[in-house]
Amino acid sequence: MKILAIVPARGGSKGIKKKNIRLLNNKPLITYIINTAKNSYYITDIVVTTDNEDIIDVVKPIDVKIRKRPKNLAEDNITLDPVIYDAYEWYKNNYSDVDYVITLQPTSPLLTKETLEKAIQYIIVQNYDTVLSVVDNTHLSWKKENKKIIPNYSERLNRQWLPKIYKETGAFLISKKEFISPNNRFGKKVSVFEVPPEEAIDIDTPLDWYIAEKIMQRLKILFVTSGNSEIGMGHIYRTVTLAETLIGHNIDFFLLNTSEYAKKIISINGFKYYENDIDSLYKIAEKYDIIINDFLDTSEEYMNNLKKLNNFIVNFEDLSGNSDKANLVINSLYERFNVPSNHKYGYEYCVLRENFLITPPNKFKDKVKNILITFGGVDKNNLTLKSVISLRKVVQEKNIKIKIIVGPGYKKLNELNESILDIGIDKNVDIIQNVHNMAKEMQNIDLALTSNGRTVYELASMRIPIISIAQNDRETLHTFARYNEGVEYLGIACNVKEEDINKVVLDLINNKEKRFYMYKNLPYNELRNGIIRVKEEIIDNYWRWKNGKNW
Repeated sequence: MKILAIVPARGGSKGIKKKNIRLLNNKPLITYIINTAKNSYYITDIVVTTDNEDIIDVVKPIDVKIRKRPKNLAEDNITLDPVIYDAYEWYKNNYSDVDYVITLQPTSPLLTKETLEKAIQYIIVQNYDTVLSVVDNTHLSWKKENKKIIPNYSERLNRQWLPKIYKETGAFLISKKEFISPNNRFGKKVSVFEVPPEEAIDIDTPLDWYIAEKIMQRLKILFVTSGNSEIGMGHIYRTVTLAETLIGHNIDFFLLNTSEYAKKIISINGFKYYENDIDSLYKIAEKYDIIINDFLDTSEEYMNNLKKLNNFIVNFEDLSGNSDKANLVINSLYERFNVPSNHKYGYEYCVLRENFLITPPNKFKDKVKNILITFGGVDKNNLTLKSVISLRKVVQEKNIKIKIIVGPGYKKLNELNESILDIGIDKNVDIIQNVHNMAKEMQNIDLALTSNGRTVYELASMRIPIISIAQNDRETLHTFARYNEGVEYLGIACNVKEEDINKVVLDLINNKEKRFYMYKNLPYNELRNGIIRVKEEIIDNYWRWKNGKNW
């Protein structure tokens, strides 16, 4: 069986000048459909029919047959039927006859070989005379009839209940040879073949061009992350937040030692995930453009195996020496000095959840009425309880409300509740676990106690003066929490006493000027723009690396 693909390509395009040979994502537009045809198992030969010498110069090196279109077929009012018939007859007379003729439009660069071959199989197996490409265009629609606008439906229904409406995409029209004539390409037995929406784009306007190019630049991104009661949910929340800003790209997750709660967070946000041991990751990662690691420190073996795959590798908060093997390292919490140019450090690269980007920051109040205590999803040192006990007199004497937020990994909730009852401040304390919208819970908070993790940045983005305590040695490296003038840093947990907490809280309650100074020095705007910087760093550095311009 022989199948001929004919690509009609005029030089006189109206909407976009020289459209067929303009560079779309660095390649001439016409070459996309030609390469799709050349890669097809079913297509015997390809003819480009054109009236334009520039188009001939572009397609000649691709090894296709070229039919120089007669002048009478190059006018604006000429339809495709006589053009395709002329090219078919020319090929038949000069080479051989065929069984099927496929019209392939150069303005459909996103059509894939797989879709085209399924359509060819469809017409052959079902024995149709003609099959053309369509896309589902089922919507409530209106039409103009006798100078009136009337509904093009009998009943207003949800889209899924409406009768199917298909729109021609123009990507391909497949016909048996006997139905190719100067006036027609349709046989009696006609069917349609539905193509995916992204493959249905027909480039006619600059906007079509822009959309097609953006689709071509979509990347396959794999997040490798972890979240459980031991390490908390911070890595999960950050990767999900970053994934949401990269919407439009193809995104998946690979989970390492991850709790059911963390898996649920990923699923409810609409992402798919793999779950297996780290050895299975390498095979899966082969098909991705970018691998983003966010699970604390990487091992030398892991990074060496990833490097062999030739992916672009991004590491978050990796303090191991192996991070230097990554193409890009982003660390908003823990800074180093004299680092390579591909290491991006500091609060400017903080990834805040979208709730913090849309919730207005708090306004300063003269009196402290609401204090927030939150020490992460696990709080191994039970700083939550230590803070509550230290504030009992302050709460009682000044009638201050305390909001306590604990995570899913907090194991001392019963002890916390009992202690609050014992010291008699239960009417002033509200305990919340597994918060959905942290930004909402931070509204109207005047002062906060927290550990030296990402919550410091969340509080700062809401302009809440902060008292921070490092849970462990790693958190002592958080330079923002230690040196920013909007944060009162008390040191590492094992060295902080209840009286230390009480003293600094009382000082800030009584010293409005100091609190206002802290309030003014929190870089809330820079923090809220951090996710934009991170996204741009990842995408821009990827393309520099891809194009061979990386360091």
